[in-house]
Amino acid sequence: MRFEQLRYLEAALRTGSFRQAAKELDISQPTITNQVQRLEEDLGVVLVVRGAKGVRPTYAAERILPHVVAAVQAEHLMREEASAIGGLKLGTVRLGTVPAGSQTILPGVVKRLLSDFPNVRFEVEEGPSRMVSRGVLSGHFDVGLVTRLAGIDLIPAEQALLHHVDLISGRLVLAVPENHRLATKDGFEASDLEGEPLIFPAETSILRTAFEQLLDGIEARIVYATNNAEASQNMVRAGVGICMANTLLSSTVSGNGVALVPLPFEWAHARISAIVRNDEARTSAVQAFLGLLRESAKNF
Repeated sequence: MRFEQLRYLEAALRTGSFRQAAKELDISQPTITNQVQRLEEDLGVVLVVRGAKGVRPTYAAERILPHVVAAVQAEHLMREEASAIGGLKLGTVRLGTVPAGSQTILPGVVKRLLSDFPNVRFEVEEGPSRMVSRGVLSGHFDVGLVTRLAGIDLIPAEQALLHHVDLISGRLVLAVPENHRLATKDGFEASDLEGEPLIFPAETSILRTAFEQLLDGIEARIVYATNNAEASQNMVRAGVGICMANTLLSSTVSGNGVALVPLPFEWAHARISAIVRNDEARTSAVQAFLGLLRESAKNF
């Protein structure tokens, strides 16, 4: 059994495809297929079932997969720590982030990371907070940047599984057409949304959970759904309806047909937080990245 065989198996099961795993690892598909077969022979069990829709794990693979992932991560950590002796010479930071992270704290941090540590490889994927949280827990990401709202967990048992570093703060608002009655009304109440046309976030968005919490007991009239904040603002500007928005996003601005109505609730205070797994040792590259995030957050 070799570490590379474990890497190949983990990638194949995570992507559901030998072809995709080979592309990700920059090797040929026959190589990865052959090495997984050798691992099966070595262990004496069948690990993958091949079908028209790709590969899926057998019962045996599901049992050993946590150990495979742990071994792959341990090898990754060992190699990077060895390279970091005498200084951070190389490494990898795999980041998952919400769009608000890309629009606020990340530009300066990424510039510093690539400038100060030119041999560090930086990989990033953008998506909603729940996707990022799941990616950190699975080991797909080393670090995540998520939007957090008071009292709303991104995943079950979040506090026990993830370590949070709060970085910058904003708040949730309602974006309404500038000639709407709510644009000038004093003292917003949730009942003000009864019967109003609403533009909803996609189900994976934490804003969806917040909107549903706001509308508890109110009959919602949803006329459009999108996960694109700028598209939501354009719908409001066109008079289609009302949306919920995060002031940490550059698209959340008043004027040009849009008015912003603050939400007077504790849970409406939004934070961008870095998350890492509680139980995972962090490489020197990841530690350096977290340090840059903390330093940059002081300027916001």
